[in-house]
Amino acid sequence: MSFKNYLSKLVFSTKISHSLKSWVSLIVNSKRYSSRFEKNNLDLKDNETFIYHLKIKGKRIDFYLRTFKGDIGVFYEVFWKKTYAKHLSLLKKEPKTIVDLGAHIGITSIYLSLKYPDAKIYAVEASAENFELLKANTNSFKNIVCMNAAAYFEDGFVNFSNDELSYNQKISETGIFTKAISIETLKKNFKIPHIDLMKIDIEGGEIDLLSKQNLWLSSVDNIIIEIHHPYTSQGLNEDLKSFGFNIKRKEDSVLTLTKD
Repeated sequence: MSFKNYLSKLVFSTKISHSLKSWVSLIVNSKRYSSRFEKNNLDLKDNETFIYHLKIKGKRIDFYLRTFKGDIGVFYEVFWKKTYAKHLSLLKKEPKTIVDLGAHIGITSIYLSLKYPDAKIYAVEASAENFELLKANTNSFKNIVCMNAAAYFEDGFVNFSNDELSYNQKISETGIFTKAISIETLKKNFKIPHIDLMKIDIEGGEIDLLSKQNLWLSSVDNIIIEIHHPYTSQGLNEDLKSFGFNIKRKEDSVLTLTKD
């Protein structure tokens, strides 16, 4: 990391920390995580978790982040690097109904809640371990509804792996037997007639989700998605173009699609 970036990160951490302890812990644990990550020396069974007392956009938040499972990295990506900011700037109006597929531990859902306080956010996460932190992190956000399930093209059960970094867990041939829910059922259960914004980061599961039994796409206005091999932007465009979607922004593997 360059000195300029390090200084920016330091200033950011100082600005959001509600206590000296949280500030020191953020800086130290971020370094501990990045050092082991760079050396490929992470112990994915190490569940060391800190509670960080933060204040972001005037709201006090108790953030539960695991030091060595990738949580800290995702936190900085979303709140410091603002990975979604340019994508969200393409929306024509503020979303009122948001569905977060692959909500992880709630970092993006909280970012969206702070940006769109009048929106209702449905956070869907398959990993039972991640889901417990998702509930804890979003506990003070009354506009975030959490659901423990894998977003899938049909209802049922899937195998879900938990042998990767917390944000890389995915549907696989082996793993924990996990409830799967289709978007149609999700909409029915929560009485959602229309989705203004859908964020999708489900580690490859997006291929089946968007290409099979996908008529529900007609009720979605905007999608921000991270695609994973072997899915390509061309394949994504083919699956969604009949519903009126166009790719408006592509930044690495993250794409924004909107309807004209």
